[in-house]
Amino acid sequence: MQRLLVFLLSCWFMTLAHATCDTIRVNGEHNWFDVSYRDNVQAPLQGLAVDLANRVFADVGLKPEYQSMVPWKRQFLQLETGDLDLIVAAFHNLQRSQKFVFSDAVGVEYSTAFIHKEQSAAFTGLASLEVKQGIQLLGSSFGDQFDSFAKQNLTISTMDDLDRAIKLIALKRADYLLYATHGGRLKIADTEYADILVDLQPSISKQPIYMVMSKSSPCLEHLDEINSAIRRHREDF
Repeated sequence: MQRLLVFLLSCWFMTLAHATCDTIRVNGEHNWFDVSYRDNVQAPLQGLAVDLANRVFADVGLKPEYQSMVPWKRQFLQLETGDLDLIVAAFHNLQRSQKFVFSDAVGVEYSTAFIHKEQSAAFTGLASLEVKQGIQLLGSSFGDQFDSFAKQNLTISTMDDLDRAIKLIALKRADYLLYATHGGRLKIADTEYADILVDLQPSISKQPIYMVMSKSSPCLEHLDEINSAIRRHREDF
């Protein structure tokens, strides 16, 4: 009986500690160069969104507890179950808005299709993607409008390795890669394919970037403070 009482008290204290949001459990996409990414599986999360989040947490008085790398889709499942408090950067779409709480916008991201330079004549706009084979990273979203168009009209494979996806386009084993414009340019410029890959213009989408929080997170009580801090710091994003 005494052991049971000790166990129940321990659980109660753990629940109470979490309920006061002494720490905020954080994660983010590991392939979103240079917004939110990791150099390898063991590396810490870094990027513009991480830097901004850390300034926001410092202003609000929250201690961030960055989680280890897990797949992007699983992070949203963890948000849904309450095992994660916040994702540092994500796009909004209808499905996500029904499950999670979005902060004020932290920045804006353009996305585009990256193609082999030798095939650029075959791409004359969004409609020209319809007869091509595309790639996007697992869990990617480019807004409700483009996602709906893609579901109805495009043939797109998904993968979880940005470097491999870039290589497949360079080797012409796929026709285009859907990815963030600025981050894609920076990433490709640092590869051996810098001279043979280009991005299709105009961009396929322009979307605000948000922090995303679990509806069951005790840290939601700080949402107004988080939004105020975002507005103070987002010019540095």
